[in-house]
Amino acid sequence: MKDAGPQNIKIVFLAMAIVLVIVAVSTVLETNELVNDNRNVQSYYDSKCQSFSTENANLSKGQIVFIGDSITDLYVLEDHYADLPLECYNRGISGDSTTGVLNRIKISLYDIEPSIVVLMIGTNDINGGLREDVIIDRYTHIVDGIYANLPGVELYCMSIIPQNSQLEEYTSIRIDHTTPKIMSVNEKICQLAEEKRATYLDLFTLVADDNNHLIRDYSDDGIHLNHAGLTVWTNLIKPYLY
Repeated sequence: MKDAGPQNIKIVFLAMAIVLVIVAVSTVLETNELVNDNRNVQSYYDSKCQSFSTENANLSKGQIVFIGDSITDLYVLEDHYADLPLECYNRGISGDSTTGVLNRIKISLYDIEPSIVVLMIGTNDINGGLREDVIIDRYTHIVDGIYANLPGVELYCMSIIPQNSQLEEYTSIRIDHTTPKIMSVNEKICQLAEEKRATYLDLFTLVADDNNHLIRDYSDDGIHLNHAGLTVWTNLIKPYLY
């Protein structure tokens, strides 16, 4: 019987080569997908900023502006605040971060001079792995800029909401990492709001379960608020907006 050792070695090396090719192709596909996602986010950001700039000419000053990321972007304000004496303008952009808000803050806020600002930002910073000190530094610049450019404004700093990785779309969220970070950043936002004489509103506690995860009934995907969750936000902030 012939020694099959060399033949077996060839088969092993061939199998290893196939595995390496599969891994390489998968990596390229994932990289391309990430690049495309980033391009889509940037394209959406740019289009929203252009839309805001165009809208500004027809908006009244001294109104209410909600500014933030997708959690705000998906918030249909007309469904919740139509009875307020002031108009509510939505300046949320899906995928946005503290850096994005800083870069567009003139178009989104200063140019229409709101009397009330509701700020909800930080989720994408945390999910993107940004350090807490960097998040708070940028958040501080946002707050300082608002007070410097909008004298007499009422600023409401919303807590970052919890997440839930058990819901369908965001099963990859590592809430064992994000949950303590969200809670820590919220504490720092609260402290900052007190220092700057802004109002901090703790939405996190109202939509979190006993494990500090986003209550399932308040979200369809584990990161965004559905109508029930947005109603909780509305009930919290609305008394301050009259």
